[in-house]
Amino acid sequence: MVAGGFAIAGHRINEVQNAVRQIREEGKISKELKWSKYRGGPRRQAYEKLIDYSFDLLKKRHAALHIIVAKFEGYNHKERKGENRDTSINRMYYQLLLHRVARYYGGSRAIHVRLDEGNDSEDICEMRNPVCADAYRTYKTKPNCIRTIEPVSSEKFGAVQMADVIIGAVAAKCNQVTHASSKGDLANYVLNKSGLASWSESTHRNARFLTVWHHQTKEVPRNPIRGG
Repeated sequence: MVAGGFAIAGHRINEVQNAVRQIREEGKISKELKWSKYRGGPRRQAYEKLIDYSFDLLKKRHAALHIIVAKFEGYNHKERKGENRDTSINRMYYQLLLHRVARYYGGSRAIHVRLDEGNDSEDICEMRNPVCADAYRTYKTKPNCIRTIEPVSSEKFGAVQMADVIIGAVAAKCNQVTHASSKGDLANYVLNKSGLASWSESTHRNARFLTVWHHQTKEVPRNPIRGG
């Protein structure tokens, strides 16, 4: 399983929104750019422009992209005692927010987290206090460094569309999915733009603007979604 997102300074949010909207309009895409909806054809140029723009932000250090990869079978997500696959994805978000987002930005910034709405982000949206408490204890961040964690419609939020397309491509590579369709070409395009040889290893511990973390599920706290 792969999850991740972009870290963008508040004063650049409108800039990113406008850029993604322009890419969609030029590509005559009325709704959203989304990995699951990609079929190539006349939309290929718009998707490649989105990827180009995303990695250009990283190159200019105008944004960062943080990715977590986990062997999903390592989680206990059986349908019992309230546990399910969505709970496991929320656990991944918990780890990513604590060990990347709060760790890197919580000492100097007020953080506002926006996640694609759905069951796989529902629990973490209620976990602001435990994440902040863990961040304060573990990394000496500012108290309550994460001010909000809220679900948003990806159709209305350009940065979420950027993350969805790139994370979808990364997941395809990590799972060695062989796409006979144009998705395979797009996954290759994303990897090429990243500058990495593959997504199979974690990036260096000092990386900041593109981080890939192969998380060992055995290190997951006993029940982070409930604050344990």
